[in-house]
Amino acid sequence: MKHLYFIILLLALTIQTKADNVQFTATAPRVVEVGEQFEIVYTINAEPSGFRPPEFKELSLLGGPSQSRSSSIQFINGKVTQSMSISYSYYFSATKAGTFTFEPAKATVDGKTYLSNSITIEVVGGKKGNVQQTSPGTSSQSTTSSKQPGEEEVVAEAGNDDIFVRILIDKNTVYQGEHIIATIKLYSRLNISSIEKVDYPSFNGFFRQDIETPPLQRLEREVVNGQVYGTGIIQKMVLMPQKAGQITIEPFSLQAIVQIPVSRRPRSIWDDFCGPQVKEVRKKVESKAVTITVKPLPSNPPANFKGAVGNFSFNATLDKNQVKTNDAVTLKITISGNGNLKMIEPFDIKFPSDFETYDPKISVNTKASTNGISGSKTFEYLIIPRHSGTFKISPVEFSWFDTQSKQYKTASSNEFVINVEKGAGDENVAIVQGISKEDVRFIGKDIHFIKIHLRDIRKKGDYIFGSSWFYWTYIISFALFLIIIFALRKYIKSMSDVVAVKSRKANKIANKRLKDAITYLKQSQYQEFYAYLLKALWGYMSDKLVIPVSELSREKIKEKAVIKNISDETIDEFLNIIDTCEFARYAPAQTSGEMHELYKKAIDVISKIEQMYKK
Repeated sequence: MKHLYFIILLLALTIQTKADNVQFTATAPRVVEVGEQFEIVYTINAEPSGFRPPEFKELSLLGGPSQSRSSSIQFINGKVTQSMSISYSYYFSATKAGTFTFEPAKATVDGKTYLSNSITIEVVGGKKGNVQQTSPGTSSQSTTSSKQPGEEEVVAEAGNDDIFVRILIDKNTVYQGEHIIATIKLYSRLNISSIEKVDYPSFNGFFRQDIETPPLQRLEREVVNGQVYGTGIIQKMVLMPQKAGQITIEPFSLQAIVQIPVSRRPRSIWDDFCGPQVKEVRKKVESKAVTITVKPLPSNPPANFKGAVGNFSFNATLDKNQVKTNDAVTLKITISGNGNLKMIEPFDIKFPSDFETYDPKISVNTKASTNGISGSKTFEYLIIPRHSGTFKISPVEFSWFDTQSKQYKTASSNEFVINVEKGAGDENVAIVQGISKEDVRFIGKDIHFIKIHLRDIRKKGDYIFGSSWFYWTYIISFALFLIIIFALRKYIKSMSDVVAVKSRKANKIANKRLKDAITYLKQSQYQEFYAYLLKALWGYMSDKLVIPVSELSREKIKEKAVIKNISDETIDEFLNIIDTCEFARYAPAQTSGEMHELYKKAIDVISKIEQMYKK
């Protein structure tokens, strides 16, 4: 009991309520439709002694305020802190179109008045359908249709205006090498249970770098052509056209499972209690192609221009100017800015002939964002002076096409001077560049270039024809010919059975794809990890059981697996991994440990199938 009293006393002394850090916020949908029901919530992280909402004259109040309360206690570094929040929820229906702004609500805490943020709601059009707001992959609360005897079920069609995708670009006319920001966006007025398949365009003619885009977990409301849609960004990317002319971005497509409203005839009184009925159907949607006009760069570029396009700065430095012979010197050239940094080529630098030179070490540090690709690219040239003296390196020049001024620019370094002193062990041997044996001329009498390699000299009259080596060469060649013919016929026979070849190589191909998946996982590219893991699993089963991709399905896999002596438990394990991958691609991100475990399960189940497979 003493310990219990001590703990209670400790909690009473250390629990702190941060009344001086009161946060008071209001949340509401940005866009609603006429007749739609919605909620406005006011949340405060303290106990108010008074609360007063603004006037909602333009809205029809359906209910509220409904008050809810939550609290938590945390023990961190020997200190106990308490947090709490109180929410006031109001339920409204929009009665007329327009844009309405509501003043802040007021709350009083410890005698002090606090104001929430104001809210603005746009009310548009007439209500049509159920606008999706939840995460793709999360089922709606509506009841799935189950047809009863004597009932006529009518399923509404999902039109092209109910769910679609677009490729949005920030500009459709650019110079060659100038960046474009492309956004792939989903629009839906239907509840989306899951997204099964995503096909990206090939982006032929463009250099592409993806912008880090959060996984699509929730669709936000947006007005499109006077209608409210749930919208979400699937991927943003930077595109850089590599040639002039008209370049077309091919359509993007996806396949989603959507919930379609179902009406029944005759209706019963129970329908009113069960809520709206829906049926899940697959819907494939495809964006329109997008054409970009790419203008060629202006003519007559600088002599040292090599295709750099963007907005750059240039810097070239030597790490030291005073060295001894055989000491290494580094010439470092850094290009910084925004543009096609990855495509900038090494510089043509004329070093003194007494220097030993090496290919440059190149390092690139870039990041893609909605402003393009920014960062730096560094070239480090290692040079070693072999003789003493004072040497000069001509200024290094860098030219680029500036996308802001729409003209070429050139930056130049200063001339580099290196003072080289004689080092220990320097033999002071002169190096003469560019001399070869073809440059030697007759001097006085017939003195020829002296040959120092004697491997081509042989005794006069010594011929291979008729020797023992001559006959052995023929015998060995004929034997090798027979071996090659035998091996080739065996190989052709084994490869003639295409079905057997695909099945035999299924495990090898799957392992290659699994290696690609684990590479993406190590790079924290989680969506690509799941995509390649799915590709490996579906592809393996298609090859192993010889099922055409067009006919590949869970039912077909189970049917073929029975013939090949693969147990139902193993197939169920395989399909569970498939389901986990498909859900995880659009669900909240899992931990790296869970992904590694999923990868290991995929390897194990393929190994089991290989062991059970009956040829």
